[in-house]
Amino acid sequence: MVIGIYDSGVGGLSVWRELRRYTNARLLYFGDTCHVPYGEKSPEQLETYFWEIVGFFQTQGCQSVVVACNTSSALVLPRVRDRVGIPVFGIIESAVQAAVAVSGGRVGVLATRGTAESGVYQTMFRTIYPQGQVFVQSAPRLVPLIEAGQITAQVTRDALKEYLAPLVGRGVDTLVLGCTHYPFLQELLVDLLGPDVRIVDPAPSLALHVTEELPLEPAEMGPRGAGTGFWVSGDPTTFQETAERLLQEKLPTVQCHPMSGERA
Repeated sequence: MVIGIYDSGVGGLSVWRELRRYTNARLLYFGDTCHVPYGEKSPEQLETYFWEIVGFFQTQGCQSVVVACNTSSALVLPRVRDRVGIPVFGIIESAVQAAVAVSGGRVGVLATRGTAESGVYQTMFRTIYPQGQVFVQSAPRLVPLIEAGQITAQVTRDALKEYLAPLVGRGVDTLVLGCTHYPFLQELLVDLLGPDVRIVDPAPSLALHVTEELPLEPAEMGPRGAGTGFWVSGDPTTFQETAERLLQEKLPTVQCHPMSGERA
């Protein structure tokens, strides 16, 4: 089994590092860095990227795709799910289920503009957890800061304080990280929110769901997979340097697969 994972940049690595804990399957990661951030793109643009990336994955032997991006999960998967010939997994439902498992009833969601404006979290929480209340906050400056590796910078801390303030004011007891980039800000989030707000990273829940749903062979069920190939649509050197700084580990050489069409 070869599993493709994609995001606009380094954010989906938070899903990749969880997925490799559950499977020995071969993994292929694609960061569409020439189009980052996805949160500012239209559904039509995102769908175009989706089909091109899935096509690339299939040329590499991928038999399933993990959309490690909340924005694409929210805006693209409802449009394409019935037309994809291989299993495709999004992150929204896993995020909601993980939050419901720990929430006291007041859930905040920190997300990109695209995800926030889609209303997907509000809709899914109403379906799965109608007795709870959900408050969604757009945080458009965070992804560019994380892509630049500024996870401890004062400018990032100030942006987080600004975005968290409305949610704290609503008395949320749980915060869903509604973008796969945001787990890399975990230390700042804990410091700013304190011990009374549970922080939900959906990546572990999504990784477990993927490995439960796919027809993996027994030999593919252990941790630390058969290796990962890393590809990006933009500058591989910048991606590799940022990724290794965020993950605190060395990666194989990142390769470039240019995307067609417009650039960011």
